[in-house]
Amino acid sequence: MANSKEYVVHGATLKCTMGNKSTTLRVSNNRKYTMKGKKVATIMDFMPGVNMLPPVGTFGICKPYSAVPPPGNLCTLIPVGPWKMVYALKSIGLLRPLLGNSCLMCGRGGGVITIKKTGQ
Repeated sequence: MANSKEYVVHGATLKCTMGNKSTTLRVSNNRKYTMKGKKVATIMDFMPGVNMLPPVGTFGICKPYSAVPPPGNLCTLIPVGPWKMVYALKSIGLLRPLLGNSCLMCGRGGGVITIKKTGQ
């Protein structure tokens, strides 16, 4: 688990509790604010195929679907709303920044996407 007080930046490592692989976060909703030369992630950086690649099988094999043949077993993110547990006291433009303890719910396998490394 990442440091809960650190901002999350472009290149952070994400992991789903129901998947067997990690992926990298690509920041797309902030083009201006940086931390150590990298764009700071916001509450809206959660779209498969834009902020997390590949769009299908983003987190490898999904545990609840492991008995299903491919591609049905792939851990493909279906976000349930934006990120949770974001920094409420600051904003990047009009959007709240992510912190190391932010999480995102997935509607496909009931997983929780967490931040393993903030990217800093």
